[in-house]
Amino acid sequence: MLAFEVATAALSLFLIQSRDRNDYGTDVQIEARDGDQMTNLRVHAQLKGTEGPANVDGSVSVSVYIENLNYLLAQPDAIYVFCHLPSHRLLARYAISIHRELEHRGPSWREQKTVTIRCAEAFDEAFQRRLHGRVMAFGKSGRQRRAEWSATPTEQSPALVQRAVPIIEVPPEPTRAKVMLMELYGAGHDAVISAHFQHFAAVLQSEPGAMDEAYMAEINLGIQGESLDQERVRRGIDVLHEAIARRDTHPGSIMYCQANGWLALREYEKAKNQFQRALQHLDDPRVAIVAAQCYKNLGTVFEELHDVDAAVTHFEKALQLDPDLGEAHYALALHYLQRKVDPKAALAHLDAVTFRRGSAMATPGMQGWRIEAMFQTGDAIGAFREMQCLLAVADQYPWVWPSCARQVARYGRATTDSTRKSVSFWREYIRIHPEDILAERHRLLCIWSLHKEGVYNGMDFQGFKDTAIHLIACADPDPAFLWDRVGHWAQRDGDWGQAEEAFRKAYEIESCEYGYCLGTALNFLDRHAEALPILISQAEMHQPDAMSWFQVAIAREGVKDIDGSITAYERAIELDPEYDHALFNLGGLHWNRRDISRAIQIWKDAVKRFPDHSKVPLLRDMLPSVFG
Repeated sequence: MLAFEVATAALSLFLIQSRDRNDYGTDVQIEARDGDQMTNLRVHAQLKGTEGPANVDGSVSVSVYIENLNYLLAQPDAIYVFCHLPSHRLLARYAISIHRELEHRGPSWREQKTVTIRCAEAFDEAFQRRLHGRVMAFGKSGRQRRAEWSATPTEQSPALVQRAVPIIEVPPEPTRAKVMLMELYGAGHDAVISAHFQHFAAVLQSEPGAMDEAYMAEINLGIQGESLDQERVRRGIDVLHEAIARRDTHPGSIMYCQANGWLALREYEKAKNQFQRALQHLDDPRVAIVAAQCYKNLGTVFEELHDVDAAVTHFEKALQLDPDLGEAHYALALHYLQRKVDPKAALAHLDAVTFRRGSAMATPGMQGWRIEAMFQTGDAIGAFREMQCLLAVADQYPWVWPSCARQVARYGRATTDSTRKSVSFWREYIRIHPEDILAERHRLLCIWSLHKEGVYNGMDFQGFKDTAIHLIACADPDPAFLWDRVGHWAQRDGDWGQAEEAFRKAYEIESCEYGYCLGTALNFLDRHAEALPILISQAEMHQPDAMSWFQVAIAREGVKDIDGSITAYERAIELDPEYDHALFNLGGLHWNRRDISRAIQIWKDAVKRFPDHSKVPLLRDMLPSVFG
């Protein structure tokens, strides 16, 4: 015990806090210090002395009770400390390391009462510093995790579960910790490495180059925009510079990683210069894959520097070196989509993406852009099919619902089939986001579009009107437009009274935009005197087209202004020579005025040009000698 106390006190990393008596395996607890502060982070230690001879390799063999080992395993980083009396050495070993070794021997050890273990590592400064680093990392990460869960509202717990990074146990042996780090990095688990950065550092910090992959993981996260620890990334750039001097990795590859660091830090000029230096060292077919990645990321730098042509050129060079480089296909696809240059080419590039182990691309992001590409190429049904897959992971990615909503709002009403699917989308979106009034507006307009196509979707006129009134009461950005839609729904139902009421509300809000529909409704209600000034204003100033002049003609005829009506029909036909209704009606006015020759002349022209018009049979019955 005295030797242990002396060794612990020499470094002041730990303070002996208690000596346990009524237990089954802990002799002492030591508490980690944080400078002059205490942390309440403790290590359970079992102390044993032995006078047995050392093994040939200098290690010491000691017998321990299985019950004692299991007791220590209940606490993280519990250790055995052996005092070899003949050599006056203190040796230490982690209980978890002993457990791993026994498990590798097979399950029979569990039936034993005792096992013999070997210990060779000195309980010296190096061991204590690694132990201290592990305890501090474990304690801080555990406290942060508990604080996050404590501060998260319970209804958000499922989302936190989806975002949570898996907790791993970093081996205390540097060799095994290094292998684990390399495997995790190769598999693309950058977030896991970052969350356990200090755990790895506690074990590997003193090993030259052992933490390189941990720093590269931080750089990768910065490039992906998921998180950015600037201090680690800057330190990583320096660490990688040291790797060049060791010459155990291709210098071009290391320079490429350093350039990625500058890219993650958004220092684009430094990134550009370093990528270009890296390419000078990567002019070798044996490193073509790294060169391709370097060209791709250099293209990204040019994009950020607003040199689009150079960016595309470098993306294409990357594909020349590696035709299967998913990141380059992805970058070109985004270029075509975001600038709406060639959505078909974008979709082809997205279809060419293959995911490699360790790829920085995320499948959900790819799906999001595929949806955009499909909508832009007119494949709305395919886009909705892809969207269903993406929405399945929406709990993990907060951007999914807003992204899908933007695309459905932009493209969802292109066809009847896509509008049906849009209604279903908005129904589910509103269930999850009931406060989003704009989503209810989009749903309502989809239902309106289906109604216009004669497709029933579970809502009648009153339901549509009530929903529109609710949206207007909630400060809809364009209430006049909603009233206009209500009016057109009523118009389609033949309810001109409701139509006039709704069109008037739209007109009262924006008279310039919505006078034509109100005037038309008044004409249908035979309220021509009311309609006329509204329609004249529309035809002369706000909507000077053939349809406006046609309704002016109807209103003037209704107030017995036949000359004015004839003039209005002639103006409509002048603006639209193919306006068949105006032509037939104009002939009718001349007929009613007993100008028979003029009427027949106009009708002859109309029948010749529009032989399938509904009034042709009537003319043939009325004037068989002329039209029979």
